[in-house]
Amino acid sequence: MMKTVMAAFRQFLSAITRDAMLAACLAMPLPMAALLRWGVPALEGALLPTLGTAHVLAPYYGLIDLFLSMMIPLMFCFAGVMVILEELDDGTARYLMVTPLGRRGYLVSRLVILTALSAVYDVALLAGFSLSGMALWLNVLCALVNALVSVSVAMLVVGLARNKVEGMALIKLSGFFLLGYLGAYFLQTPLAYVAGVLPGYWLGRMVLEQNGVWALPAAVVACIWIGLFYRRFDRKISS
Repeated sequence: MMKTVMAAFRQFLSAITRDAMLAACLAMPLPMAALLRWGVPALEGALLPTLGTAHVLAPYYGLIDLFLSMMIPLMFCFAGVMVILEELDDGTARYLMVTPLGRRGYLVSRLVILTALSAVYDVALLAGFSLSGMALWLNVLCALVNALVSVSVAMLVVGLARNKVEGMALIKLSGFFLLGYLGAYFLQTPLAYVAGVLPGYWLGRMVLEQNGVWALPAAVVACIWIGLFYRRFDRKISS
């Protein structure tokens, strides 16, 4: 069975790499991470003499790392979802699900493997390009939760979009998940807890307080979002 799943995944990856825009989504995190790693400190150095302050951007290096950690799985999600929508539209998905691959194998080859790879890529890039010097254990927890968020986004987009154009619009709207980080950094409790409906809020608390306990509510909230979108996603895949 695993050979069948891996063969289906290779076909899926080939479909992504044949499209220049989707292939760029897989490659873009590396130059983005490099730009942030060296561009932001350079901007900080240029702003300090002008503004005459001790710090401008440095207090928010952790926030920038969090944004990067989220963008990596979202870019992978975008690339994968566009192919899934195309396969649903042309009937390829239904054909694959009646082959020995089956429905479960199709979902593993289209969602699970790509999500796992995005998490590994996330950890590797933040380990090498973190602005805040984020500890590896924080890095891993952020990558795992953000991978779950990307699954919920994939389910939302596939469940609601009727075509690739609508899918692109919905992917852009999914950026509201990033607002949770801003709530953690800029809102005071108890108002900040409003942002707790987004996993990013708890990850922001985790990074600010260097306390891994906040990864638990972050993961729970991410799973709740997956649960909210799963039924519609399941109907779309099964129809």
